Amino acid sequence: MKLIKLSMVSSLLVLFLFMGTAREAAADLVWKGHTWKVTSGGMAGVCQGDPKNVTVDASGYLHFKITNTGGTWTASEMFTTDKLGFGTYQWQVDGPIDKYDKNIVLGLFPYGPAAGIGADGTNEIDIEYSRWGQANGVNGDWTDYPNSGKTVGELSYNFTLDSTLSTSRFVWTNASIQSSLIGGLQPVDSTTGLIKTWTYAPKTPATNIPQNPMPLGMNLWCFDAPPSNGQGIEIVIRDFQFIPEGAGGATDGGSPDSGAGGAGGASGAADGGAGRGGRGGNGGAGGGAAGASGVDAAAGAGGGTAGATSGAAGATSGGAAGASGVDAAGATSGGAAGATSGAAGATSASGAAGNGTGASSGTSSGCAVSGAGGGGAFGLVFALGVFGFVRRSRAVSRCARRPRPASSPDRRA
Repeated sequence: MKLIKLSMVSSLLVLFLFMGTAREAAADLVWKGHTWKVTSGGMAGVCQGDPKNVTVDASGYLHFKITNTGGTWTASEMFTTDKLGFGTYQWQVDGPIDKYDKNIVLGLFPYGPAAGIGADGTNEIDIEYSRWGQANGVNGDWTDYPNSGKTVGELSYNFTLDSTLSTSRFVWTNASIQSSLIGGLQPVDSTTGLIKTWTYAPKTPATNIPQNPMPLGMNLWCFDAPPSNGQGIEIVIRDFQFIPEGAGGATDGGSPDSGAGGAGGASGAADGGAGRGGRGGNGGAGGGAAGASGVDAAAGAGGGTAGATSGAAGATSGGAAGASGVDAAGATSGGAAGATSGAAGATSASGAAGNGTGASSGTSSGCAVSGAGGGGAFGLVFALGVFGFVRRSRAVSRCARRPRPASSPDRRA
């Protein structure tokens, strides 16, 4: 009887712990071909992150919110699980970024310390829209943190929009960062409606420009207090594109993880030292001679050998036969769900990825334990408990990592 009771208690504990870890796994989001970790708990600013504030609608648009529930304000933040390097980054934004409450901040930024690349105050490229607590402060900031050292490049400026639609973009190379704000929703190769642009090109770029691929972050947060007008806010990111340096055309969502005929170049070789699959291609079309690119070391993470069959026709459709997957595990971003890069894979000769929804990410990660009888159940409970604790500890560490350096009197005075 005691053994039966012990078994029942152990089973309930296993169920409880499994539900807890499942809730954390549910904070993963797949958008524009990337898997994103959505912050739950500590993040930039004075409000905690809440995954319920981050959603994707039926049109594939990303929604960020700051909300007040029962007197508690919460914000929005997420980071890619992969790292993006030199290239063009572009966001199409629908929201009044020029008229935000003085305490609201929208941030779009690669951030190295999220992956252990440098300390806070280094290895970060910021686009931020905020008045930093000042009702009449400037509302735009570009801040480029160094690879090492303490030299920071920054430009603060004021702007107005003709509507709620805007395009934010930066081009990052090993020697410079060119940032731009454009009115309306513009394609990645257009400067129509240009509002402001600035190029940061320091004399010692190896020190003062980030040189390594970094996770990409996006957040909507409260600077030093909740909204002064007491109202929640929502911003819509209609599109994000990343075009790796040397690639001639964008994949849908710009994902380095989407299966694309346009990636791969002539050889499918690794991109720099970052362990990425072959990039480039001619005009983003057809995948060149070696076909679709892989991602993050291993065997090209799904591009690899199978993707190499696409030739000039672009990546073949779906799954293992062509489109590359997500993460270093070889197109199986967590568990059995794997990555299929779009609903049907990339099929066009233009090299476009299958769909903005990109890779379907399985989030299960089993824990194998051994033992017999009651000892086996206890071992499973213990292993799952440790697993949940480690996940929560890592989340707290990651989300508490971003105090804002006082790099500009415009931002922090």
